Amino acid sequence: MRLAVKEAPPHQDVHQSVSNSLSAWGPGLAYSRLMSYQSGPSVPAPSRIPECDLCESWEQTGPLEFVFTIRSDARWQDLSPVGNRQVTAQDVSYSYHRQMTEGWANADLLNVIEEVAALDDSRVRIRLKNPDAELFEKLADGRSPVIPRQVIDLKGDLVEGPTVGSGPWVLEEFSSTSATFEANRDYFNESLPLLDGLAVQYVPDDQARISAVRAGVIDFAQGGYESVKAVTDRFPDFGSAVVQVPDGGVEMALNIDREPLDSLDVRRAIFAAWDIQTAAATIWEGDPAPSVGLNLPYPSWATDFEAEYGEMFGDTALANQLLSQAGLTPEDSLTIVVGEYGERYLATAESLADALRNVGLSVDIQRVTTRIFAENVWLNGDYDIFIGAPPPVASLSGQLFGIYHSDGPWNTTGYSTDELDNLIEWQATEGDPAKRGEALMQIQDAIMAGAHRLYPVSGASHWVWRP
Repeated sequence: MRLAVKEAPPHQDVHQSVSNSLSAWGPGLAYSRLMSYQSGPSVPAPSRIPECDLCESWEQTGPLEFVFTIRSDARWQDLSPVGNRQVTAQDVSYSYHRQMTEGWANADLLNVIEEVAALDDSRVRIRLKNPDAELFEKLADGRSPVIPRQVIDLKGDLVEGPTVGSGPWVLEEFSSTSATFEANRDYFNESLPLLDGLAVQYVPDDQARISAVRAGVIDFAQGGYESVKAVTDRFPDFGSAVVQVPDGGVEMALNIDREPLDSLDVRRAIFAAWDIQTAAATIWEGDPAPSVGLNLPYPSWATDFEAEYGEMFGDTALANQLLSQAGLTPEDSLTIVVGEYGERYLATAESLADALRNVGLSVDIQRVTTRIFAENVWLNGDYDIFIGAPPPVASLSGQLFGIYHSDGPWNTTGYSTDELDNLIEWQATEGDPAKRGEALMQIQDAIMAGAHRLYPVSGASHWVWRP
């Protein structure tokens, strides 16, 4: 199967990069993890439901302690310097200690772990600092692979390889433009993989990827909504699909530490002035539904945005009433900072600005580079209102504690309540999925009640393939 995707991996060291391309379409495909996400024809994508991968079973031996038994048929790919030896508990322990290296890109994924220890060749114990409802998801994350120590001993890192895993794919060649894999015939799951080989091309240009599918050079390709729609309209026998990316898309936030945005009425008026459903559909097309923007593992945990919060938007009469209550005048000027993530982000900012001007507010738009946006907005909170891409997050709890909790280092809107803090802390340790889902639905209500942050456009990945 020949794939074309937009982003190229930066290097081969999965522990040291948050790149989804590295773990999903690059050398990361060669590795197994202690746990993985369920997959198959009956499992909706993207799946966030964890199950055993390298482990054959696990047991919770204490409130903060788990013991995993490593499957006896898992072996490293028969490549130098490892050879076809068995995967051991020592490999798991070494990998997690390496990933937790202070300052590394994926260390935060495992920051709840207090201790990892191999009890013998087949059992590894993980002790936590505190309860963590997301432990299995973090162990299943593609950025938490199990690697053999011998490959690190060669050069000290994996930036230039070699990539030797225990997963379904053996990396044959890798460069900045492509990666090729062959099926691992010694893979412990004898029914997988279903292909003999995989060839991935890294092609930044959207039209080039689509053209390659039309020409028969590529079988599957990522594409923009318009380019995918254009090819499927012209060639009805081509297939297409959209995969929702809950924490992707477009983010909007209001800085409540600045006047007049410290007034809830003003923030509610800004929401009410903007018809986000119409704006998103006009600018982004496809099915760009707004959302609260949380990285939820189960779709059933997401509130129905239109049903629950639709009345907060597209009501100019309500916006004028709220502004009158707040005593706001046109002399009160606001600036929307928009990151240079593409013309549609600018168009989204202009749509918001036009809506606010329509209710008598003075609004300017300031365009900044993605680097300045990351430094000034994400890190330093230097904005009145921003429109941009969301920052990368390691997990749902990482997103909630980092961005929405009162002590969050990236809580640049300045909004917090005791109720929201308590809910965030509750969901992080709740082991019952039903109760955790209940807490997360309350969190979404609490976020929207503050009228300070939302995703006017949810993220989505579009795909097209040949008949």
